[in-house]
Amino acid sequence: MTWPIIPIRSFCNTGSGTTPARDKSERYYGGSIPWVKSGELREAIITKTEEMVTEAAINETALRLVPSGALLVAMYGATVGRVGILGVPATTNQAVCHIVPDPKKADQRYLFHALRALAPELVKRGVGGAQPNINQQIVKDAEVPLPPVSEQRRIAAILDQVDGLRCKRREAVAMFHNLRQSAFKELFGDPASNPRGWPVGRILDVTSSTQYGTSAKAGEEGRFPILRMGNLTTDGGWKLDELKYIDLVEQDIAKYTVRKGDILFNRTNSPDLVGKSAVFREEREFAFAGYLVRLRLNGRAEPEFVSAYLNSTHGKATLRGMCKSIIGMANINAKELTSIPLMIPPIELQKRYASMIEKSLEAEILNTVHLRDLDQLFNSLQHRAFRGEL
Repeated sequence: MTWPIIPIRSFCNTGSGTTPARDKSERYYGGSIPWVKSGELREAIITKTEEMVTEAAINETALRLVPSGALLVAMYGATVGRVGILGVPATTNQAVCHIVPDPKKADQRYLFHALRALAPELVKRGVGGAQPNINQQIVKDAEVPLPPVSEQRRIAAILDQVDGLRCKRREAVAMFHNLRQSAFKELFGDPASNPRGWPVGRILDVTSSTQYGTSAKAGEEGRFPILRMGNLTTDGGWKLDELKYIDLVEQDIAKYTVRKGDILFNRTNSPDLVGKSAVFREEREFAFAGYLVRLRLNGRAEPEFVSAYLNSTHGKATLRGMCKSIIGMANINAKELTSIPLMIPPIELQKRYASMIEKSLEAEILNTVHLRDLDQLFNSLQHRAFRGEL
């Protein structure tokens, strides 16, 4: 089915806001009127904002009150192209374009989905470097297919239903991560204060060996996939979708590969990222690169426990306090890593925690697979919807 392709300016009113003078904070800020910044657009309904402005700000500056139900598009910064919907009347800063559609011509939810689908194209038209900016004119000139309003509502209802399922799956994935963090404190207490009075030793006491990774150059081909510092996440997880590969001579295989249960520690990175740690949980062989340290334990502690300790708030604060910075990079060597104080609860309790982690990860992986399937379904439906094929 062919629908007319209409520029947004022909059936919507658009505008943007401003930032009231900060040197008049007492007069312009701290009121009861929401003020939306571009970083707050996360493809959701907006009912609360980080900052509020006063009536004086509206009366004395270029701020205008935008009605509830308006669509917002981020024009600058890391969230450029993101879309949100106002759930309350609000104002915005200059980095946000508001869009108020004619209800006789466009359904709000339909236009929301259409703008999300258009976002990559809008960003392509922007100017700038790694994070191009767009402007109101780009938004106004953007064209969307515009079927009858009844058809728009039907399409929006379908996309809303699948999008809602995606949101629930994302929440489930996040829940498992939060459960792992809370389970650590539940079983062992806060490591900063050690309220259970567990014996305290050092990581050295539970370590059988440490090993730096290989400095050999990786490429697109090779026998072993190689783990690099970018494969470790800041929360003790792994990203294994962008791997390089390497060949190792026979005598180096045991030295530069990891096995299930090893901990890898990121010894060199930016000050905010140095010290990332994760348990290797794969069955197949991986090599590991030189900016990583392999920590192999001696049985006195469970790898999941030690990794969670290092990734706890207390662990990260300890690592930040000990790293040495040189020209923007920070470093913690293997000797310093094994000198870190470590509370050592009974191994049976640690094994119980490790079992909980294993079950949690299995459930998270299952939900992640379902989420990926839903993402593919949504993308397919979205593509078909705006081609008149849904």
